[in-house]
Amino acid sequence: MTLFPRSPRRRRAAASTRSRRGYALLLVLLVTVVAVTLALASATQATTGRIIQNGSERTSRLDDVALTGLELTRDRLNARQDSVPAEGFSAIEAELEITGMPGVKRSTWVSRLGNTDSLASAGEYGVQAEIVTRVSDGFGNVAIRRAEVFQESFARYASFSNVGRGANGATLWWALGAQAQGPVHSNDTIWVWNAAPWPQAVFHDQVTTARIIRNRASAEYRGDPPRERVAIIPLPTTAELDRVKSIANRAGYVFTPTLTVGDSANATMRIEFVAIDVNGDGNTTGADEGYFRVYQQTSTAPYGAGYTMGAVPVPPVEPLLIPGGATAVVDSLLFSPNCGVVTTVGALQAVPQTFRAIPAVLTGANYRARMINKQTAYDNVNARCFLGGDDRLSPTGEFQPTDSVGGWMLRTAGTVPAAVAARPDGAYLWPLSPALNPDFRGMIFAEGRVAVSGVVRGRVTVSARTNIIIAHDLVQATSPATASGNCRADDDIVGLFAGRYILYADNSLQAPQRRRDNSNTGAAWLARKDFDHSPRRPDMAVHAAMMALHTYGAERPNPPAGLPAAQYVNRGTVRVIGGLISNFIGQTGTMSGANLHGVNEDLSFNRCALPFPPPYFPTTGRWSRSQIFEVNPVGFTPSGWFSGR
Repeated sequence: MTLFPRSPRRRRAAASTRSRRGYALLLVLLVTVVAVTLALASATQATTGRIIQNGSERTSRLDDVALTGLELTRDRLNARQDSVPAEGFSAIEAELEITGMPGVKRSTWVSRLGNTDSLASAGEYGVQAEIVTRVSDGFGNVAIRRAEVFQESFARYASFSNVGRGANGATLWWALGAQAQGPVHSNDTIWVWNAAPWPQAVFHDQVTTARIIRNRASAEYRGDPPRERVAIIPLPTTAELDRVKSIANRAGYVFTPTLTVGDSANATMRIEFVAIDVNGDGNTTGADEGYFRVYQQTSTAPYGAGYTMGAVPVPPVEPLLIPGGATAVVDSLLFSPNCGVVTTVGALQAVPQTFRAIPAVLTGANYRARMINKQTAYDNVNARCFLGGDDRLSPTGEFQPTDSVGGWMLRTAGTVPAAVAARPDGAYLWPLSPALNPDFRGMIFAEGRVAVSGVVRGRVTVSARTNIIIAHDLVQATSPATASGNCRADDDIVGLFAGRYILYADNSLQAPQRRRDNSNTGAAWLARKDFDHSPRRPDMAVHAAMMALHTYGAERPNPPAGLPAAQYVNRGTVRVIGGLISNFIGQTGTMSGANLHGVNEDLSFNRCALPFPPPYFPTTGRWSRSQIFEVNPVGFTPSGWFSGR
């Protein structure tokens, strides 16, 4: 046998085969390790996911319980089951065990937001509060949620009545195409006249009533559908007057009439608002450009009790008018101290001589001869009437601090800029800017009856213990917005809050007057003539949200007994931009066919009163939700959270 040696190539091939077999084993082991690792990772991830999911579900459940607690508490507040304390906080729930959720407990607290001026039912910018609820479970999870809530101001209503009738018990109807531009509510039946043409009333916003709408189909509803049998919204009580008085008193803006005389529509004190272009930029929108003056009548002699209001005076003694003892029913306006012929004196307007100061002709043998000078002044195209204390009643048209029966009150609170102080009436102007009176929070209070008029620059509510009489135009320096989206917190806004009545005055300005004819006895009357100096006549403008705890309306809305309809005194239209809130529905006039005695009323709504109501204007007591927040539970305690809030 011959032996041959092994080839080197074959030896390399054998070695390579053995190497590949070892690699395959290693690869199998590596794949196995990876598979096991992936399986373990997947199992770990699934377990972690279940843990996270369980934790998330528990957290979500706690969130739901907390949010439910916020809403339940708000419902309890609206149902008057609980109340928000004026100071500090109160507990509504304390570790309440949640049914069906073992180990889950909830605590809830409420507290007022803002300073101590946010009273029980009035606040400078509305009443705000917060609800805080804490929920925990047996696993150490905690959820704390906080809700800001606010009370709706009565200024949100264009029309609100507690009783759907007048103070005399008469049913007052929405009729003749009456318009309501904002929300309307009544705690009583809303009466719509059932007659042609349709619609007898047009409601542009939500209508709600605690009862029903009588003749509902006779009105047109352009907002949300009307709602009947809703919860009653109670009016505030007279206790609110003391609360708002305390706010005004801090600023030194409480005024008490020295003289009280006459009927409910006669005020011997009046507040006149004045907007002044302090910086000379051509407008009165500056923060320091709003002021008011206070005129007070202290005597009835010699001008009579109605001088402040510009009322038609009582006639003088009649037998003295015609020689020989003959009597005549005189035209008393001819003896008014509030009316006269306006002339220009320098740059000012003035009444050098009032009707009262014009002497009768002493030698006249009959009524016409005696009254001719007064009647000539009456007939003058520039004859006008003014409220008591008006600058134009001065012979020179200049400011008079005092007159024969009273005067303007010196400022005793706040300061004014140098340009204002330099005015003749500078010492008698009271500022409406908190910058000029840091204690002013928008409230002026009258302890009695007070008349209001003028141009308001600022945010103000006038409140009176009894009656507020609108003696003449009461307007904002910047006309109120009638649509949402353009309202600001510093916009002008006016609120009127009266313990009894809010009335539109029947005076020599607001009511067209007439005189007797030119016969010897003055037996007949001439046509009526307007003596109002306002360019808005025959209308009167009122920019205000008005609340009367009794009723509102026009002074003398009913004609005297026996007066024929053809002689009714139509005093024009009061154009309100704001709201009318009262216990009884107010009466402004009496209709007989096409004849009106009193005033017609046109009501538009100031939508800026929704986000920015007048200061300390009473609220409905109903809480609405504003915002919800999450609170960090670390270190949370109710006493620590509410401390100093």
